[in-house]
Amino acid sequence: MNPIDSKMNTRNAWRERENSVQSFSSYNGITVTKLEKDVAEGELVITPQSLNSAGIVHGGCLATLADTVAGNGVACATGHMCITVNYSFHFLNPASGDGHKIYCRAIPQKIGRTLCLYEVSLTDDNGREVAAGSFTFFLKKPL
Repeated sequence: MNPIDSKMNTRNAWRERENSVQSFSSYNGITVTKLEKDVAEGELVITPQSLNSAGIVHGGCLATLADTVAGNGVACATGHMCITVNYSFHFLNPASGDGHKIYCRAIPQKIGRTLCLYEVSLTDDNGREVAAGSFTFFLKKPL
C-alpha cells in the first residue's frame, strides 16, 4: 500500500471510530466532518440536553466540541493518539437554538515531536463566532 492510501485509511478509520455510536462525542451530538493535515472541522447539533439553565449552549458542550475536533486533527496530522494537556477558551457570544448547529474549525499552530498546539474557532448557523481558544496536546503512541 502506498503512503497516501495508508494515510487515507488511517483518517477514515479515525473518523469512523470517533463518530461511532458508542463514542462520547456521538452521544453528545458531535460529528467530525473534515480531517486533513492542516485543518479539522466538526459540528455540534444543539439539543435540549446541550442547554444550560439560561437556555444557551452549555460551555462544557462547546469545549467538548473544540477538544474533539482539535484532538482528531492532531491524530490525523501526526498518526498518533493524543491527550489534551492544556486549553484556553473564550466564550464570545451566547450560542442558542435547539436543532441548530455549532461549527468548529481547528488549525494547527505547531506540530512538534511530543506537543501540538491547535487554534479553534466555533461559529453558529449565522457565521457568528461564539467561542475561540487554543488547545495543547501530548502525543502518545501511534494509531
